[in-house]
Amino acid sequence: MPSPLPRHLRLSATAVALRLSLPLRVAQSSLPALLDALSRGTIEPAPLDAIDEALARADAITHRLPFVPDTCLYRSLARFSLLRRAGHAARFVMGLSRPGEIEGHAWVELDGTPYGEELSPDLIVTYAYPCLNPKEPAA
Repeated sequence: MPSPLPRHLRLSATAVALRLSLPLRVAQSSLPALLDALSRGTIEPAPLDAIDEALARADAITHRLPFVPDTCLYRSLARFSLLRRAGHAARFVMGLSRPGEIEGHAWVELDGTPYGEELSPDLIVTYAYPCLNPKEPAA
């Protein structure tokens, strides 16, 4: 039986629940294990604009909650999970730059391109999930 809620509300509720669960999940798991868990399961396939809208709603709600971290790591983990579970081949990436002092950043890529943001050219990738096969050229 189909859900009585419209897709955009179901997707937004999923995004909010995900953001609320991430602080505990990050504290209890290694990053590779967490990313593997966030990749599992499926949700109704959704276009990119619907996922972006759901994540924006979740950000607006969780931004007001002091116990929900609002950093690039948590936003990227949520984005990665929703994209993967909706059928998109997202890749979680972390990098470091050193323009004056070392700074880190986390983001998501689709087809080898940062998704939803522009990156500093100073960033050097230090971790990616799933990693690319070194014998295959990058997309």
